[in-house]
Amino acid sequence: MNTSRRSLIQALAAGGAAAAAAGQGASRALAQASPPAPSDYPAASAQERELKIVSIELLENEARNILPAGRFAFMGPAGDGWTYRENRRAFNDFPIMPRRLQGVDEADIDLRTTLLGHQLPLPVFTCPTGAEGVIHVKAELPNAAGTGMAGTLFVASGASNRPMEEIAKATAGPKWFQIYMNRDMELNRWLVQRAKAAGYSAIVLTADALGPGQSDDFIRLGRPFPPDLIQGNHDPALGGHGNFRDQKRDLSFSDITFLREASGLPVLVKGVVQPDDIRQSLAAGAAGIWISNHGGRQMDGVPASMSMLRGAVDEVAGRVPVLLDSGVRRGIDVFRALALGATAVGIGRPTLWGLAAGGSLGVKSVYAQLASELKSAMLLSGVAKVTNLNRDNLAKV
Repeated sequence: MNTSRRSLIQALAAGGAAAAAAGQGASRALAQASPPAPSDYPAASAQERELKIVSIELLENEARNILPAGRFAFMGPAGDGWTYRENRRAFNDFPIMPRRLQGVDEADIDLRTTLLGHQLPLPVFTCPTGAEGVIHVKAELPNAAGTGMAGTLFVASGASNRPMEEIAKATAGPKWFQIYMNRDMELNRWLVQRAKAAGYSAIVLTADALGPGQSDDFIRLGRPFPPDLIQGNHDPALGGHGNFRDQKRDLSFSDITFLREASGLPVLVKGVVQPDDIRQSLAAGAAGIWISNHGGRQMDGVPASMSMLRGAVDEVAGRVPVLLDSGVRRGIDVFRALALGATAVGIGRPTLWGLAAGGSLGVKSVYAQLASELKSAMLLSGVAKVTNLNRDNLAKV
């Protein structure tokens, strides 16, 4: 065999071995990467600045560019992301029917609404999102502060990295506490009584999440959850106790009654969508029904929140407030949800994107953008007050 032919065969063999190794590496990557060593975890955002927002969806791109891939993937959807996408698409099932020549001027537009005794400057509030230390070095505190700057409601997650008392002090606005029920009922009692003492005015029972949601991207990257983050309400160094991860799976309507009696506060139920579940929640004393699928982050393949809103509003029949989250990105989304009967809507990821890009001022900027878009929609639809919105303002219901 001549030298040139031998060289060619050796090169082909080496290339085949390299290709095989690359293929094995790709298979491992598709399955799951190894988590980084603790010292290798890229840092969370430390931004603090006002943002010039064109749209919330463009803000998502900015947050993606700021955050390391693993931290951004933590916010991703479950499964194939069908429910995540459907949450956005379903708003288009309810086109707006504008009225003309209604004598409405910009000065007439009133976005204020009242929610369980709190007057909010706009019918939008911040949803509970746990482990915000993944997003920002100050965890939940800038999100609470920015929401308070906007004058609206902050719902603190039971999975927060900072204790509920610190979060309560960070916001100048009203606040509710969301609980993930523990198997230890006395721990639940202690948590909600602690929330009441810290100034939270309602308790939110989450029924649509029985554990942490994880996107395919987050799993593929090796579940890179920063090891230094704590459970703020349970850390003994911060006055806490109990095992947060020992969550109660067998939730029942009696838990609503327990929380109401243990806290002495109104209890809203988040994640019930089926009419009979809503009916039984009200019978157990629920002070509000919150339509949600956890932003498509828990279970894929379930209907969009907006698709379930009309039936929920009809079932509740005005007895308690009806709230909605999942997929809200535009002022016209808020308009549509209120016209269909929601009292107010919650935003989760948009505040996290604002948190990543601008800290507390970034969150405030998110609210300013949504308020501006909602005012424009109200003016162009000939409706002066959000409390006057109804199904006549939609072309199809």
